[in-house]
Amino acid sequence: MKTDPLFGKTMASLERSMNLRSLNQKLIVSNIANMDTPHFKAFKMMVGEEMDDGASEGPQLQMTRTQIGHVGFSASSSTLGRVERVEDNALSLRGDGNTVELDTEMANLAENSLMYNTATRIIANKFKALKDAIKGGQ
Repeated sequence: MKTDPLFGKTMASLERSMNLRSLNQKLIVSNIANMDTPHFKAFKMMVGEEMDDGASEGPQLQMTRTQIGHVGFSASSSTLGRVERVEDNALSLRGDGNTVELDTEMANLAENSLMYNTATRIIANKFKALKDAIKGGQ
């Protein structure tokens, strides 16, 4: 459905935000699932920076399984945001080379969920306003 004349670029921006947040959710869950895998390096998606840039122009990282025990993550390169691998974690006390910190990942998961839910509420409010306008405010 084409909504540009009604909402300008708002809907496209919200759609992009929801797509990136959905991918980020999968990435965070993948990190958590691999928290006990030795030498697993966590990934971090730069959703906020991606939204500021407006388009995915930066370097992209295709994630692949390096060990059989790793949980896979797949996304098309056109929808994948900028992803960084967390190579070193100065706060980690782990000796197995894994860079996943459960507290950090859970905080990222909560923030990501809040941002996704906010985008869905904004979209719902936009369509409610449109529905009210069509009904004539009744």
